Amino acid sequence: MIPSDTEQIIRSIDDSMNLSRKPYNYPSCGNYDTIGADQLQPKSVFDWVDSIATAMGVPPGFVKDVGRNESKWPKPNNLNYLIPNGDLQIMPATYKIWYKKLGLTGGNTRYNYLIVGIAYLKYCKDQGDGTWRQARYIYARGRWKNPSQWTKLEHRFMSDIDWKLYD
Repeated sequence: MIPSDTEQIIRSIDDSMNLSRKPYNYPSCGNYDTIGADQLQPKSVFDWVDSIATAMGVPPGFVKDVGRNESKWPKPNNLNYLIPNGDLQIMPATYKIWYKKLGLTGGNTRYNYLIVGIAYLKYCKDQGDGTWRQARYIYARGRWKNPSQWTKLEHRFMSDIDWKLYD
């Protein structure tokens, strides 16, 4: 079950961004003399990260750190490029559940994987002690474990992020 504050954030994103299509795709929005088309089109996947994460209340830098840790952000300027499980490496079952919960359309796209991954990071924060550190661990491992029980791999991926920036 998604916490109510997360549902409210998702609804507000849906209302403001119309999640049935990619953001910044405004060819039918009329003539805006002060805004050029190049300003409306995202230049890289990081434009999407900034927009989605900010709307969901997740630090964009944190999402970028998680993506760097998970996939190293391959081909960030190709918005149609998709690696298996997306840039944030969402497990297929988790993606399927959250895709449906969020009411997304369009299938497995880079943009949809980002929406699901960022919403899931927010959910993991709500499930833990409210820190991004615990959210990151829960996101990767499913549940929190005391650091004294972490494997070398877990210590490595957790130490790749400067937690002072987010918690």
